[in-house]
Amino acid sequence: MTERPIMASLPNAVRRTLTANGETLSYYLGRMESDVARALTFVPVGQNGVQSFLNEECLPWNAGGYQRPGSATRMRKFGKYLAKHPLSVIPAVVLSGRDQWEFEPSQQSSDFGTIHCYGAAAIVDGQHRVGGFTYLYDEDELDNRPIDFVLVVGLDLEAESALFEDINVNARGVPMAIRAILGGGDDVEVAQALHEDDDSPFQGRIKIGLPGSQYLFTMDTLGKCVGRTFRHGAFTDTVLDSKVELMKGYWTRIADTFPEEWADFDLPRRERKFKLLEATGLITFSLAGEDILADAFDPMSQTINWPQVEDTLQRLLGFLDLDKTGQFENLTGERGAPVIHRRIQEILAAPRGPDHAGDVAEE
Repeated sequence: MTERPIMASLPNAVRRTLTANGETLSYYLGRMESDVARALTFVPVGQNGVQSFLNEECLPWNAGGYQRPGSATRMRKFGKYLAKHPLSVIPAVVLSGRDQWEFEPSQQSSDFGTIHCYGAAAIVDGQHRVGGFTYLYDEDELDNRPIDFVLVVGLDLEAESALFEDINVNARGVPMAIRAILGGGDDVEVAQALHEDDDSPFQGRIKIGLPGSQYLFTMDTLGKCVGRTFRHGAFTDTVLDSKVELMKGYWTRIADTFPEEWADFDLPRRERKFKLLEATGLITFSLAGEDILADAFDPMSQTINWPQVEDTLQRLLGFLDLDKTGQFENLTGERGAPVIHRRIQEILAAPRGPDHAGDVAEE
């Protein structure tokens, strides 16, 4: 064995072989625990992510950065699923040894032995599953679980990238149930995060199939409006976690700008006085994302100028009527929201300053 410091040794590993066209490939089945998974693995990504519960190595695509950054939202979601379903059978993740993991056979059999880890292996498939396990361990160190893996050794970067492509495009080895937990599309996952996260202005108020519960919007409606909010080309490369934070920040500032309208938040649906917290208001401000958010967003740095957003929202005060019995009384939902959105555009297009205060006066 190579004389290098050993980071960890993983016992009870099994060697398997495949033979075809005169060639033989060996791979290894094993387990690692949640408490060491972050240290023993990394994800080769092509751009820096916002947050991850794993180590990421950012490289150009042609130098091995063939994956997208991981989503902390999806990792938390999977970790919460694991916490609620401790007996779930989770498919093995696929690792590339990168010459850092070596198999040492036992004295009894060449197909059984120990894998010695001298450095980090690359996660080829399963970063959100591994991230879910590490998130759960971070939350509760007593919840240290085994993670099944398949280790492939001897791959160069081209072969490793091709394996990733085969698994994620052609094979799809993860069962539908697990894929549904890990991702139902960015728009739906952003909506779910807005329902679940403690710092979300909509936390706990999205209807997900519980009859009789008090809610603001359905998950389907919110998911569609997430898509509307980010339809501007400026958000083409915006990752899931950034979208979650942008939606939280946007609607928190809307709530701060329109406190009287936001006071409907805790009222029963029939007692609400304004359109803001009805589907009409949600759709309206989602359509206005291209006017308010996109203009303040820098696609190159993936950052937003929140003071500019706040200033833009302030310009609507006194000119945008959201009263249910006001200017747009009979305009609701998908039919009414575009009309109110055009009103927002008129207000924002008007010249600023006291000399033009009447330019957008209510008709």
